[in-house]
This record gives sequence, structure tokens and C-alpha cells, in this order.
Amino acid sequence: MADDERLMVLIVDDEQEILKLMYRQLVELPYNIVPTTSPAEALHLIETQEVAVLLCDLNMPHTDGNVILSKARAANPDIVSVAISGGADSSMTIKAVNEGGIWKYITKPWRANELVDLVRDAASRYMKLRRPQSKLKGLAHADSTGAEDSAASNHPPKRPRRIIGKKAELGVATPDSAGITGILGDRYELGGILGEGGLGTVYKAQDLFLNMPVAVKILNAEVSDNERAITTLKEEARIAMQLSHKHIVRLHNLQKESRHYYLVMEYVKGQTLWDIVNQHGALAMDSVLQIVYVCSDAISYAHRHGVLHKDMKPDNVLIDNDGVLKIIDFGIACLANAQDADQTIMGTPAYMSPEQLRGEKLDARSDIYSMGVIVYELLTGKSPFPGNVTLDNVWDFLPLDVSALPVPPEIADVIDCAVAMNRDDRFDSMFAFSTALIDAAQSAAPS
Repeated sequence: MADDERLMVLIVDDEQEILKLMYRQLVELPYNIVPTTSPAEALHLIETQEVAVLLCDLNMPHTDGNVILSKARAANPDIVSVAISGGADSSMTIKAVNEGGIWKYITKPWRANELVDLVRDAASRYMKLRRPQSKLKGLAHADSTGAEDSAASNHPPKRPRRIIGKKAELGVATPDSAGITGILGDRYELGGILGEGGLGTVYKAQDLFLNMPVAVKILNAEVSDNERAITTLKEEARIAMQLSHKHIVRLHNLQKESRHYYLVMEYVKGQTLWDIVNQHGALAMDSVLQIVYVCSDAISYAHRHGVLHKDMKPDNVLIDNDGVLKIIDFGIACLANAQDADQTIMGTPAYMSPEQLRGEKLDARSDIYSMGVIVYELLTGKSPFPGNVTLDNVWDFLPLDVSALPVPPEIADVIDCAVAMNRDDRFDSMFAFSTALIDAAQSAAPS
């Protein structure tokens, strides 16, 4: 959005008199105030224009306000939504928080100055979230000249490695896709290697049927030959393929070629957060807040669908050439309702929560811990762990010490809460973590 464009504030309410009152109270603000009683018109504006602030009545006779809120969030994850509550019961408000991602709510009747201050703060919040987008786009383009894909460079620096193993028999899996060449399934023509990890090797490929690029992850024999792991993976992939979110790399399919299983995913050209931090060091606070906010929206969406990521790390967060953030590897995510205490331990030790390191049943708070470690790394330009950290020695570096972070104490306190050793001491949702971090940054910013 150009600086000289006015932010759009969309008001949706079935009562014409309420709309007129709100318009009169807000019209002097330097925004484009658009009131409507038509849900269809509201949805059209949401889908075709950039709506910065949405004020939406929850209790309309013919439309559930939560439908509009959730679709607005899907169309623009940065939108700042305010629920207008009159006769709505508490369950509707809770639903609006969980599905519509509302920032705040206002109850009828209200004072004029209360509404004006709320909308002004919402617009300011939106600009703080959107302003770093051009910076992220610049980061994604930086230092990529001469290489089509950063992950395919000839001499990449050493990354923290992903591990897979049992609590009683831990080891490091090594890529093993030898003999897989040419065309998979008479459809996917393999190209160059995009990256290698503990579970397999990722190739850029051409979908010959649809004539479009895709990413293909060929799983190692250690995984493909594990009947229990494949049974679980099939169920996880089935759920993951139903995830449809702007900031989640889409999983298209899980297939088998010879003895190897492989995942077909959306191809994204850009840079990982690991690449960006390796090139630039510590990132500016506004860029970090944008990353956390978008990651929070995507991961919260997955959590609502019963999917944990379980391997959040800078390598699994991409920023494409348009500055759009994408989270990868949900195809091997762990379903919240498909775990047991003795299951295989997967993850990258530097980003694994204490309960994940112990092989315990996980919940959303494990992903929150991983995101807290990522924030630490983005703010300092380096991991709080040595590059050779393993499951055996990672405990030597816990709990994380955030006291040395180059941030105000309000922000350090939020990160400290996210990486608490006891999950009960962490935030109870990714949305709560990102909101607390953004609020702390705003309160710490010089006036």
C-alpha cells in the first residue's frame, strides 16, 4: 500500500442507524470509511480490495458475523478486526477470537471517543504489521543473484540437523534417495536438489501433467521402510492436504516409487529465514514482528485443524520473491490427536521443546516454544545453541537465558514466557504469544 493511499475501514452491521452513527463518529479520521448492511457487499470488498480494519457485528439476523470475520482473515491475514457485540452471547465472542482472529471487541452502546480511539489504534496496528512487508521482500531477493534457489547452493553453511530416533535408540538419519532419478510416477520430472534433511531429500521437479513446478521430498529408506511411521504419515498427510492457507506451503500428494515414499508440495522460490539470518545477521524489530504475526496466523490455523508442526525452525519458514511468508513441512507434522508417549522422536534439537526432547505427548505449546527460539535467533542473528547440539547435550544449554537479548525488558519477558521449561508457564496459544510480543514492542517503542 502506498503511503498516500488511505486505509480502508469497513463497517458491517445490519442496523442502518448504527452504521450512520458510526460513520458520523469516524468520518473525520484520515481513513476511507466504508459502511454496509450487506454481507455480500462486505465479502466482495474483502476479496477484491485491501481492507485494513474491519468492524463487524456478531449478531446479525441473517448472517453469522464470524463468517465475515474468518473470510476477512483468510483474504488478508494482517487485517485488524474488531467485533461489535450487542446481544451476542459469550460463545459467539469466543468463536470470533478463535476463528476470526479479532483484535478487540466493542459493546453497544459505546462512547464516541471510545470508538474513535479504537479505530485509530487499529489502523496504527495495521500499518505496523504491513510496513515491514517491503523489507521482507528485499530480504528474500538479497544475495540471490546467480542462484535460482538458495537451498541448492554448492557450499551452504552448516545447518542445525533434524534427527529421528527412539528414546531408547537415538541416532541421526542420513539422506538416502540413491537410485531415484528421472520421472516419478510418470508425472514428476526431477530437477536439482533444493535441500537435504534428516527425513529425506527435496528436489525441484516439473509436474508434466499440469506443466508447473513442484517440490518433491523423497523420504529416506529409514522412514519408508518403517511401517508404523508410514501408517501415521498417511493419516497426517491426508489431514495436511486439507490445510489451505496463504502462508502454508500446500501439500499436494503422498505417493510411492519403488521402495521410497515421496511428498509432492507447492514449489516456492525464495529464501528461508535461515538463509536470511545467515546473510544479514540480526533483523530489525519490525521485520521480526511481521514474521511472528504471520507465522502465528498460519500455525494457529493448523492448530485449529488438529495439526501440530513439531519442527518449526528457520529452515522451515520461506519468504518468496514477493515478500510472502510460507511455512513448509506440514506434510510431516504431528497430529495433536495421533500421538502416544513412546512414539518416534522427531525434530531439530535446538528448536525442540523440553517435553518433545523427553518424547512426551505434545500440544500447541511445543510449537510456541520453537517459535520463541526462532525469535531469539532473529533478534540476535545467531542460535542460542552451538551448531553441533544433539539430543544428548542440548540439556546443557537449557533453560534459555534471554537476559542478554538486545531488546527492552518487556519484550524479553514475552520471549522468556514462550520458552519456559514447563509448558504450563508458556502462552496457551500462538495467537496469545504474537499479540503479547507486538503489544510489548509497541509499549516499549519511544513515543
